[in-house]
Amino acid sequence: MNKKLLMGVMILLICLSFSFAAAGAGLHFHSIRSGDTLWKIARDYDVDLLKLLDLNPCLTPDNLKVGQRINLPEPLYSYHVIQPGDNVHSLAAQYRVPLRALLETNQIANEKVVVGETIRIPIHLYQEEQKPNTHLVEIGDTLFQLALKYKVGLTQLAQRNNIEDLNRIVAGQTLIIP
Repeated sequence: MNKKLLMGVMILLICLSFSFAAAGAGLHFHSIRSGDTLWKIARDYDVDLLKLLDLNPCLTPDNLKVGQRINLPEPLYSYHVIQPGDNVHSLAAQYRVPLRALLETNQIANEKVVVGETIRIPIHLYQEEQKPNTHLVEIGDTLFQLALKYKVGLTQLAQRNNIEDLNRIVAGQTLIIP
């Protein structure tokens, strides 16, 4: 056997072993459709792009083929029995999951839940509490420079901090970055 053929067979075997290992690790799959990109697939399944690449070590992102199957992580769910006073908004906030995902996971169209009903909570989409970004104004800072630095709109930055005069910020002032 020549070295190139042997190397090709070895790579194929390695890829297959990763696929079989992944299949036994609680994964499911996505079949590539026309127009799919890894970024789009990661967004659609709420999966980190790097996690998607880790699960598919032999995947070539710029050479996806229609019909090709790629590994996806298995979603994780918790369950909640609806209590009096519960609603989808409070549950999404309580479990820190996106409202849209909670509704889609449970096929809830009208945002109504029934006391005693059990719903699934997509805990794989848990959102950590977001702390507002802040900036301590230093001598020489301008609102315009800070808007550019943090890639936010000047008006948005001013409104978030109740600043009426765009030319007046003071050293030592703490600004919230939206």
